[in-house]
Amino acid sequence: MRISWPGRPLVADGVVAVLVLALGGGTSLTAVRGADPLLWVALLAVSVWLSASLAFRRVRPTGAFVAGSIAMLVLVALPDIPGDVSPVLLPFSLIYPVLLYSVVAYAERSALPVLCGLLGAAIVVARVLFDYPEPAIDWPAVVGLGAGAVGSVLAAWALGRYRRIRVAYVRSLEERAAQAEQLREQQVRDAIAAERRLIAREIHDVAAHSLAVVLAQADTARLVFDRDPEKARAMIGTAVEVGREAMGEMRSMLGVLRAGDESIETGGDIAELVEKFRGTGADVELVGTGTPREISTAQRHAVYRIVQESVTNALKHVGSGVSCRVALDWGADRLVVAVSDDGPGTAADLTARGGYGIVGMAERMRQIGGDFVVRSEPGAGTEVRAEFGYSAR
Repeated sequence: MRISWPGRPLVADGVVAVLVLALGGGTSLTAVRGADPLLWVALLAVSVWLSASLAFRRVRPTGAFVAGSIAMLVLVALPDIPGDVSPVLLPFSLIYPVLLYSVVAYAERSALPVLCGLLGAAIVVARVLFDYPEPAIDWPAVVGLGAGAVGSVLAAWALGRYRRIRVAYVRSLEERAAQAEQLREQQVRDAIAAERRLIAREIHDVAAHSLAVVLAQADTARLVFDRDPEKARAMIGTAVEVGREAMGEMRSMLGVLRAGDESIETGGDIAELVEKFRGTGADVELVGTGTPREISTAQRHAVYRIVQESVTNALKHVGSGVSCRVALDWGADRLVVAVSDDGPGTAADLTARGGYGIVGMAERMRQIGGDFVVRSEPGAGTEVRAEFGYSAR
């Protein structure tokens, strides 16, 4: 199995810590060969301590920084090594800026470690000054040391801050990309669901309307066949004609679907639709008030289907002897469509508990920003009412 080092920071940093201990610690301890044995052992322990802190700089950045700070304080407190040099100036002290960088880059809070780093730089300078007798102070060297110590702290803070900001920025981009992908997937699902509802409504409107008329004509023809064969043949002819028209509408709709068109524009003029119903022997009255206005294709299609479905439902549930009234009220800013019948009515809430036809009519009105309701009372018939503003689309 391939090992991904960035995914295992403790392993990667542990390997680096061992290498630093072998190289940097070895170099530092070689420089103090002539030191007191106890001091040499103490420096060995501090070098191991700092290297171990380096191994945990990403998985436990705050703890590693605290451990490194304690190690640096121990170095400041130790006596000078041969050559009157403070142990804090040995090479393995460079681990401390790395720990400071890590706590700024990976920990939640980084202000306090920076202050500790600056304080540590001041302590290092003070320790070096303490080693110099007053007349022999090499001020350029001390100033250079102070500038280097403060500069290393600020550089570690700046680099850690940069990495922290960059990681947050990349993470925000990834989150936005994931959200955008989820949004696209949801839009695709919504589009598919809308298309399925559209197809279901169209098939229901065409098939239910035509079958209701065909069944009504065939049933009436069966009843009058013996006493009036001519009328029965006429009704059968009407049923055949309606069936052929339905097949033509279905072919047209399926052709549009295969072509990938975004809309199915079946339907037509309300007056022609009413005449078709009358041709089947149904008693349908069309009433219009106000001045007709220009409406969108979607609105016109919705009105056509609502009238078609409402009259078909009356014929299907009440029978061919039902009387229907289709009223179009062209108001100043909205059109009201009302289809009523003189059937027995019902006490059920048809708007909330209706079948596919009523659900489809309600969906059509929602799509164009309109309102839809079905009212029915026992002995008072049923009324389907839909209205929408001319500005709605």
